[in-house]
Amino acid sequence: MSEGTLEEVLSGAATWCVVHGDCREVLPTLPDKSVAHVITDPPYSMEIYQRAKKNPARADGGVSVSLQALTKGVIGNLEEALAVVAHESGRIVTRWGLVFCDAESLHLWRAGLVASGMRYVRAGCWTKPDPMPQFSGDRPAQGFEICAIVHAAGKMRWNGGGHAALWHHAIAKGESRPDHPCPKPLSLMLDLIEQFTDPGELVIDPFCGSGTTGLACHRLGRRFIGIERDATFRELARSRMQGIAVTRVAGQSSIFDVLGGTP
Repeated sequence: MSEGTLEEVLSGAATWCVVHGDCREVLPTLPDKSVAHVITDPPYSMEIYQRAKKNPARADGGVSVSLQALTKGVIGNLEEALAVVAHESGRIVTRWGLVFCDAESLHLWRAGLVASGMRYVRAGCWTKPDPMPQFSGDRPAQGFEICAIVHAAGKMRWNGGGHAALWHHAIAKGESRPDHPCPKPLSLMLDLIEQFTDPGELVIDPFCGSGTTGLACHRLGRRFIGIERDATFRELARSRMQGIAVTRVAGQSSIFDVLGGTP
């Protein structure tokens, strides 16, 4: 599967790319109805990180440096960024849209995506058997994450049969965890890509991060466009995808089989 430019992936001359840039600037350059699906995990509001990560052992009661770097200036005002991404998703997508968000922001994404012309289907839920603890110890920890599920105008179709919008996967950790503060587990993204998309279709992730959605697309034969404004994370996503850019034939082991787990 070949890496190319944004234009080459859109034309079908290449199968994937990770663009270095702000999705609020890149998305408006794409043609109308040019991708099949948007599947993405935007940064959550800073309030969510503070409530989840606040540690009484820290003198300043703050969050980790990595989370501060992730959220500082990434999306600025959540509603402003949401409005642009939701509007452009409605313009360019022909089938499914899946947007992870905190439960407190689900109504904002729902309103923005519906205003863009997409149909709200329901909320999905990723449940975690091993969630991060609440470090402050004064309230319950969060054990799940919400996903807004929408669809463009027209008949809906997916590959999940009677499967509920509920996915149970352990968090990415240990050697399988990429160097990113909030990566989604590859097993989760493989499920979502397999159930919502078809081979050969084009998936876009405006908040590419460490590239896990792209890895799932790679493995399952989908084309992929990632957009990432942080240069370090963009290169991390590219290097992870380049590491599995191989053709698998019947009876041949893949890198996933060799590693025995998610990269």
